[in-house]
Amino acid sequence: MNSDVEALRAELAAVAGAKFVAGRAALDGLDPGFHPDNLAADLAVHPATTDEVARIVGVCGRHGVAIVPQGGRTGLSGGAASDAGNVVLDLRRMSAIERLDPLAGTAVVQAGVTLQTVEEAANAHGLSVGIDLGARGTATIGGMISTNAGGMEAFRNGSMRNRVLGLEAVLASGAVLDDMTEVPKCNEGYDLKQLFCGAEGTLGVVTRAVLRLAPAVESAVTLLIGCANAADALKIVSACKGARALDLLHSEIMWRNYATKVAGEIGLSAALGFCDAPAYLLLELATRDGAPGEAVHALFDDPVIAGAMIDAVVAKNERERRDIWRIREESFIVDNVVPHCSWFDISVPLGRIDAVVQDVEARLNALDPEIGIWVMGHLGDGNLHYTVGSGKPVSDARKADIADAVYGGLKDMGGSFSAEHGIGTDKRASLAKHGDPEKLRLMREIKRVFDPHGIMNPGKVL
Repeated sequence: MNSDVEALRAELAAVAGAKFVAGRAALDGLDPGFHPDNLAADLAVHPATTDEVARIVGVCGRHGVAIVPQGGRTGLSGGAASDAGNVVLDLRRMSAIERLDPLAGTAVVQAGVTLQTVEEAANAHGLSVGIDLGARGTATIGGMISTNAGGMEAFRNGSMRNRVLGLEAVLASGAVLDDMTEVPKCNEGYDLKQLFCGAEGTLGVVTRAVLRLAPAVESAVTLLIGCANAADALKIVSACKGARALDLLHSEIMWRNYATKVAGEIGLSAALGFCDAPAYLLLELATRDGAPGEAVHALFDDPVIAGAMIDAVVAKNERERRDIWRIREESFIVDNVVPHCSWFDISVPLGRIDAVVQDVEARLNALDPEIGIWVMGHLGDGNLHYTVGSGKPVSDARKADIADAVYGGLKDMGGSFSAEHGIGTDKRASLAKHGDPEKLRLMREIKRVFDPHGIMNPGKVL
């Protein structure tokens, strides 16, 4: 460790305590999470309070050292990746639920608390965070705000920015922005807190937030339905939304290649044995009145649903429910068994999903007839997740060709090449290529105002 790093480490230790500053040797022994460079920095510091974060930012600013904020390190786009010479600012010691107000339906939390911890606390009062994702036990609220996480409930509760009523953030200057509003109506000029939702730490460090909670659901019915295509699946979803005795909680879609691949790899092929369908619709429904069995039976009597499905199975117990969800959530199985894959996270207008899936498949097969394509996603909001690869190493030029094949036509139809995982480092080139030039210009201007010396998570987003 050179003298400059030693001096910086000593100043950071004076703020957070020596045992909460980790050097290179300690970082080498930690799990970097979803990106191999998450812990490539020289130092990591673990503050316990907003004041400590502000002082740490001040120290790094004086040394001209870049700061990389991190939460659970579950991001999928490289937004928490670091380089030698950086300081990782790990917020997981700031994990308190400061206050939960059941009457107002709000929670005041620190940025390092996990989604699952807040969800369990809210559930005790019949409430929910209103957002869910597979990494719930590791993903932190601050990280979810910074990436504007979406998840499986976004079609009915919105993405993370819709759950944020108030926010506190430490700016590059070391100043603290205090906008911890706890009410839904607040017209006090520019809503600056929204700039931090999706900024991935490039404008400042989110330290605390006020979350809007939603009513929790105590029990639900889980169904897996075979469909010919997304259009038929959407007919079923629409009918479920209109059902008087049911509330639609989740609507996930998996195309055959994805579902059979994952189910086979995790030993759950029998869960798909009820039918061989081009696509599988996973629904979770809460019953309002009467017995769940009666409500589901009435659902199958609906002529729209009966005409749109090939066959269906209802989870009879928690084990069957868990098995169905494992097929949907264990998507990284594909990447584990087919190396060198590329991931994509796109949003498509609902009426265009089938056409997009067919067009993307045709373009990818034209590039490589042996390429594998595995698709699933959140049907309710048109968010599709692609895993694409042949198991062979891919050059950067071919990766760009694959991306063009997946992204083709999205902008013109009103879709997005980046739905919920953020830009990070992985999609910077795509943002530069597909983003509106004037929007990008304004984003750069905002970045310069908030971070004139470029120390806040540099190299991300822009």
